Amino acid sequence: MDDAAKIPFTEAMAPPRLAVPPGAVDCHHHVYDGSAPVAPGARPHGSATLADHARLLARLGVDRHVLVQPSTYGLDNTLHLAALQQAGKARARMVAVVRPEADAGALREMAAAGVVGARANLVQGIPLAPADVAPLAARMADLGWHLQVFASADLIAQLAPVLRAAPCPVVFDHLAQLPLADWAAHPAWGVVMDLLQAGRGWVKLSSPYSLDQARPEAVGPLARALVAAAPERMVWGTNWPHPNATTIPDDAALLDLLADWAPGPATRQAILVGNPARLYGFD
Repeated sequence: MDDAAKIPFTEAMAPPRLAVPPGAVDCHHHVYDGSAPVAPGARPHGSATLADHARLLARLGVDRHVLVQPSTYGLDNTLHLAALQQAGKARARMVAVVRPEADAGALREMAAAGVVGARANLVQGIPLAPADVAPLAARMADLGWHLQVFASADLIAQLAPVLRAAPCPVVFDHLAQLPLADWAAHPAWGVVMDLLQAGRGWVKLSSPYSLDQARPEAVGPLARALVAAAPERMVWGTNWPHPNATTIPDDAALLDLLADWAPGPATRQAILVGNPARLYGFD
């Protein structure tokens, strides 16, 4: 296969071994334009287009997807809104980045386009901070959106009162960044479990390398524990083009990890199809 056929930001070209059911959703990916302005303090990223991602989905056998605004562009959602429009609401949804005091008219326009939530990336801290979580959650409740939180386990524990009281659904990014050893002893585990069991929380089974860059498969015991605790509240995503990876992974191999994390076909069907359809409002 020549270089022109290669998909950027993913290794190898073979499909996954796992049988992917029709209607599967990649619940977390980004697009990048190398010429677009970068938010102050954010990291730039090379071009990663919607067309590139479409080729990746075809390789994986995944039908639908959720665009997630990265910290790179701060509050400027222009690039991802354009990609959302191009993809169409039949196949795509989006999670934006907005401030709690954002203009109501602009948010209604986003909702009509297919935006269903807002993200607080508290790992990079651009452009939101922990103090924004409570007012942002209140705004999400008014809109009927969810709040997506990317934070360290320690910060999730610190935000426990705010997250437990959130009046909107809370989606924890990237396995809630829980520790790979003694996770159940960490205070964040209790926060995540409380929200899952109350039917107000979700966890993204994504970016396992963010917990162990050298061995993404080491996340297996934690991922299995999350799936066992609340299989109906788990969703999966590629995190393509992997902005927090030190080496570019093989997306098919990452998808195949689900066979270990969720051995039952019915559970994988829920994680890949049924759960994201409920969370993101796919028909």
